[in-house]
Amino acid sequence: MKFVSCIVLVAVLCPGGIATQTLFAQSQTITATELREAVKQSAADRQKNLEQVRSFFADPKVSKVLKDSHIDSGRLQKAFSALDAGELAKLASRTTQIQNDFAAGALSNQELTYIVIALAAAVLVLIVVAA
Repeated sequence: MKFVSCIVLVAVLCPGGIATQTLFAQSQTITATELREAVKQSAADRQKNLEQVRSFFADPKVSKVLKDSHIDSGRLQKAFSALDAGELAKLASRTTQIQNDFAAGALSNQELTYIVIALAAAVLVLIVVAA
């Protein structure tokens, strides 16, 4: 009798478990179109962040700080491209905030100088550590 009840219990529970696994697997499936769109969006985000960082460091005030600090802006430009997507996104966010603060008068020229030197040094260190 115990053996029969075990078989009945297994027969009742197994189809539910299989169905649950099948439904879970189906909900986790990614189509080629979704993957292609995700890749396109990631590339677009990276390009936008790269343009933001490059425009920040191309600003005449920032370029002057780099030149006065003897930091090679060409090397920095190459370094931006080598950053991974997360680091580039963080850098873009920081440069946007710095531009907004400077435009609003929240930063002095001296503070901008220190920030630019620190950001440039951080980028160069990230590249050296990654290599």
